[in-house]
Amino acid sequence: MADSTQNDFKFVMQDPNRSFTKKTRTVIKKQAMRAVGATRRKTDPSSNKNSTIVLRRPTRRDLGLGHPLPPMPLSGLELLVRDRGIDPIDLSALTSIHIGTIASTIFASEPSRLSGVLLCHQRSYFSFIPSRFGHSLVLDDAFRCLITVVHSMLVPDHKPSQDKILSCYGKALHSLQSAVSDPAARYSTEAICATAILALFELLESPKGQLWSQHIAGASRLIQLKGPSRFTSEFDKALLISLSYPICAEALLNNEACFLDNPKWIEALTAACIPNETFSDRSALGIDLIILKSKIPGLVKKTNHAVFIQETLQPKDFDALADEIRVVRTAIVTWRRKFNTALLHAEPHPQNKTIDFAKRYELLGISLIINIMLSRLLASIVPNDRALLEEEAQNLAIELKSVQGSLGHSKRAQFYFEQKAKLADAAIDTHEEFREEIGSGRVVESWRLERFFEAIGRKCCDGKTCCERNG
Repeated sequence: MADSTQNDFKFVMQDPNRSFTKKTRTVIKKQAMRAVGATRRKTDPSSNKNSTIVLRRPTRRDLGLGHPLPPMPLSGLELLVRDRGIDPIDLSALTSIHIGTIASTIFASEPSRLSGVLLCHQRSYFSFIPSRFGHSLVLDDAFRCLITVVHSMLVPDHKPSQDKILSCYGKALHSLQSAVSDPAARYSTEAICATAILALFELLESPKGQLWSQHIAGASRLIQLKGPSRFTSEFDKALLISLSYPICAEALLNNEACFLDNPKWIEALTAACIPNETFSDRSALGIDLIILKSKIPGLVKKTNHAVFIQETLQPKDFDALADEIRVVRTAIVTWRRKFNTALLHAEPHPQNKTIDFAKRYELLGISLIINIMLSRLLASIVPNDRALLEEEAQNLAIELKSVQGSLGHSKRAQFYFEQKAKLADAAIDTHEEFREEIGSGRVVESWRLERFFEAIGRKCCDGKTCCERNG
């Protein structure tokens, strides 16, 4: 580390969400690197001309140096970036595109898709890693693990052996286990971040993301035990918002209510809002959508249970549940109206057009998924409105599929909709099961609703053990 008493030492103030300017980069490189020897100016042998992401190494022109200076040692993160050619901010898209286990199948069959996704840099908890790297073993090991597998996908000709990747993963898991076993560290932002990073590793490394759900469940539990009042820093807020979508999705698939559907957690989510952003996850529209999505797992669980034990319930029980669902359905319709208004007033040429347009599509996709689910739930328990509600569910599913087919110009949005189309396909594929019940005047038979749930990979209510929790 450089001696801070040097006369020419300079502090650089930098927004973690913005790229370094040329002037700032020059100051940093002059101070931290002084000069890079001739070997460090050679082209990185792991560079791949066919990769969309450019793996880079500083050159004399980058450093703004006219002559060699005495070299200084690189920091751990600088060495990692130099060796792998990937900066933490390059991975930001992995935390903001709401990926899930379906992404594993996509990446396993088409690893080249990753470069198109990573092109979109966004606000992300990865922006906070550089300032913490070297100070937290659990975070360091997890990040090294992820950057190794990302590099191997972007530059397959230089992929390390599977033994080396697994060794790296094993070390990261050991560090995480040590952290969560330590009462002073288990609820730290670094431990939660490391858990989230290892979930991403599992999603990229395993053909079906087998352990993705376990890592998300672990992160969910750590967040829940840490409590909403302790998510106050920007790092905390970035993590909470990024993980809220997979937490909601896993709760839905596991037939559980989501703990984020709680006044105190809603307050924490609202506090993460950034007023001057329009279509990001932390915009007012984005936060409202997260809050609405957190309600879906609980409503689905209640409806699944009610339909399963319908013989023991009274009409008033279904009326009360339908009223609860309608409140959220009205809210998502209102959200869509606000979204459409925001589109009308949006800048025609935003500063970062690629990211801005991709996020618009993602928010739209989430709203369609929520609306499809709510329409199908109501169609299951409100026989008098079933024809209208089922038609609505079909129209929304077709809209989602139509949008998916129009996204050739946006690799990121296309990748997102490719994952979310599963629910639209499930609604379309089970249309006949619900059409047959139109005019029956009764709650649908449980097997019909369960067929829809099974099509999206969701666990179904058995009327017993699954209802002992989160009732």
